[in-house]
Amino acid sequence: MHFWHSEPMDLVAACRAFVHVSERGSFTVGAAAARVAQPVASRRIAALERHLGDRLLDRSSRAATLTPFGRDLLPLARELVRAADRLEHEAQAALDRPLRLAVPATCPADALARL
Repeated sequence: MHFWHSEPMDLVAACRAFVHVSERGSFTVGAAAARVAQPVASRRIAALERHLGDRLLDRSSRAATLTPFGRDLLPLARELVRAADRLEHEAQAALDRPLRLAVPATCPADALARL
């Protein structure tokens, strides 16, 4: 297996665009669902296709349909997007957790307030 890395690519963002476009059958509607402009989604999917070595979608003026290669890879792309979303959610939850400190009962409140 050989992948060409001719250009930098955000794999998660490209997979997110691919998932949304393929699920909706439209670059315009899929891009909106992915919260990016249609040309951005198109560029991301094209970069992903170059990166992976084959077309993921057949494009027509009316629809975007999965190729056999795209059908094979869509479940993995969905899994990657879900894992990235879960990572971001867990990171935010960790940041939002209150800080807990163990303070000896013998520490006066005014000394604690000065800390």
